[in-house]
Amino acid sequence: RTRWSPSLDSPLASRLDMVSHKPEDHQLVCVGREYTPHMEGRKGLLVLAPDVEANAPGAENFKVPIESNFLKNPVNVAKDLFAALDKMPKPGVVACASGRRARIVVAAWAAARNGGDADAAVSHLEATGDCKADVAHWVRGAVAANTAALTNPLVFRQLFEKESSTYTYLLGDAVTREAILIDPVDLTVERDIAVIEGVVTSDGKQGLKLTKGLNTHCHADHITGTAGLKGKVPSCKSIISKDAGAKADVLVSGGDRITFGKRFVEVIPTPGHTNGCVSFVMDDRSMVFTGDALLIRGCGRTDFQQGDSHVLYKSVTEGLFVLPADCLVYPAHDYQGRSNSSISEERVVNARLGEGKTEEQFVAIMKNLNLPYPKKIDASLPANLLCGYPDDASWKAAATA
Repeated sequence: RTRWSPSLDSPLASRLDMVSHKPEDHQLVCVGREYTPHMEGRKGLLVLAPDVEANAPGAENFKVPIESNFLKNPVNVAKDLFAALDKMPKPGVVACASGRRARIVVAAWAAARNGGDADAAVSHLEATGDCKADVAHWVRGAVAANTAALTNPLVFRQLFEKESSTYTYLLGDAVTREAILIDPVDLTVERDIAVIEGVVTSDGKQGLKLTKGLNTHCHADHITGTAGLKGKVPSCKSIISKDAGAKADVLVSGGDRITFGKRFVEVIPTPGHTNGCVSFVMDDRSMVFTGDALLIRGCGRTDFQQGDSHVLYKSVTEGLFVLPADCLVYPAHDYQGRSNSSISEERVVNARLGEGKTEEQFVAIMKNLNLPYPKKIDASLPANLLCGYPDDASWKAAATA
């Protein structure tokens, strides 16, 4: 996994080395619902379980209810949780039903208030047995939302190409002004450049610096715009999954982080529509760019280009549906005028994958779709395997320029 790390002689490096995610090192104890025996000598109480009252005589009491199932917890509740821990007099008690929720929240709070190292918090929780995929995403989102997202706000634009109904996404760091494009289209390169150059941030500065063009997969219905973007911005790097079988400046794998300024998107492998499909989730888990793996109320087809319904089912249910409930879903396409959805919505109302559908049910649905052959596949696939260039010679010339 590609991670940022401070130089070893920097003050921040020393600070991160000293950070503990253990409750006792922050004058806290994490307990279950019977917190009264633990209150002796304690000045504050924070209760997390919805069905447990915060009522400790002689202590300052706080209550911020969250669910024990972190699939149901939005990242934005972390702001209230962290504020309560900041205000609560120490030494204190954090209580829930078993102590697990309390340990998770304290670890995330300690990371956010001491340098923002979410990876260290997740590693600590994995060691204590408190961390699965849903918790890891929540912790990483909570830490980023209360650190980098505050100091380096996101510039976000959703753009649309009408011929293939493709969405292109511009993400930028409003402070450093570095930006990336996700799923650009060859027909709209000029528009995209104009949008990038025309962005005006709250400080009055205009224009962003495009550093990378990302593809969620090797598309069959349009030609990627990365070749055109590189022609306009030679320093721009093209990116695609190493499993796509395509050429690009950078080939990525699951867990890799693609940075733009102090922000990043993280790669989640989501094969099944194609072998090389990936999704890109924001550092604060506020949004995920799902390509053709997960669409609004649907998903990508699995009847060509290495498609596999069994694989896609696992990709969505185990790779995307474990994201926080309030994470917004931004797909590569929509054909009914919808711009986005959310993980909580798609878990419930997605026609092919929602409402707890089994793998067998999903496979049967996909088998009977009877979809037409993509109109532009014969032209799109060869070009997209070469980063959008018409032939291998053109790709080689650009790669060595």
